[in-house]
Amino acid sequence: MNQETKKQIAEALTTYAKEKALSQEQLARATGLNVSYINALMNGDFSVGKTPLKDAHLETIASAIGMNISGKTYWRHTETPQFTQIFTELLDGKVTGRVKVIIAKTGHGKTYSVNYFKKEAPVESHFIKLSSLHKLNDIIDTLCDLLGVEKIGSPASKLQKMATKLYMRKANGLQPFIAFDEAENANIPTLRMIKAFYDVASPYCCIALIGTPKLLAKLEYLRDHDVDGMPQVYRRLKAGIRVVRDINKEKDYAPFLEPIDDINLRTLITTLADNYGELNDYVEYALREADRQGLPLTEKLFKQLFALD
Repeated sequence: MNQETKKQIAEALTTYAKEKALSQEQLARATGLNVSYINALMNGDFSVGKTPLKDAHLETIASAIGMNISGKTYWRHTETPQFTQIFTELLDGKVTGRVKVIIAKTGHGKTYSVNYFKKEAPVESHFIKLSSLHKLNDIIDTLCDLLGVEKIGSPASKLQKMATKLYMRKANGLQPFIAFDEAENANIPTLRMIKAFYDVASPYCCIALIGTPKLLAKLEYLRDHDVDGMPQVYRRLKAGIRVVRDINKEKDYAPFLEPIDDINLRTLITTLADNYGELNDYVEYALREADRQGLPLTEKLFKQLFALD
């Protein structure tokens, strides 16, 4: 990475910090990097002590603050109906503290919307991505790390300490927000823990679950079969359930297909891509390759790129 790009990242980071009123510690949490890296960059240094900042670290910072350093953009930010719905619900949760359960089909822009929200509202916005490999203690310890709570004592005592931290932050005018992403992976113990966390923390913090329709199906199944504790979990979450609308391919794909002049190719891509994720896979790669080869993106070239002949 050349010096000019590094300087641009440093300037953009400083501007971002001023616009969002973020401390260096908050920037470090938002980017996932050590505060010493943030401090160095904001002071115009590209090394910490004798250790130069790696390009990967600078790229991470640029990505976190929404800065494009790769040159030409092949996939631009578009406020699709799905993005608007997800972002609005997340923001409403953060501002009001109301519980949120956001249900979006795969490829409907959930991950993109979450990442955009983290960039726009980084202060006290915490996301935990759940997986089938997560154990209950792993999740509680992650919450402890995010909230600065010592990982000592029983799960219940840790949750109570977290609630105290959140109360103090709310009292200081902050808007704590904690979301469990890919929550369809949550098992029964995790759901019970989320209920317990909700019970102690909800007055001071928005609790959100974000997942695919499998999450809603799981919650309803566990409630209907009266699995211990699950009717209570569902009751606490029910009012916050929001199902993201389906994609209208003809209408919603149009802004992403504008750079493509070939009408037949637009139709082909619309037929092939079942969601925004697949649309991105086709459009971004095809436009980039056409530029690299110095050729217009036509239906013929597209078919060659994806071996569709």
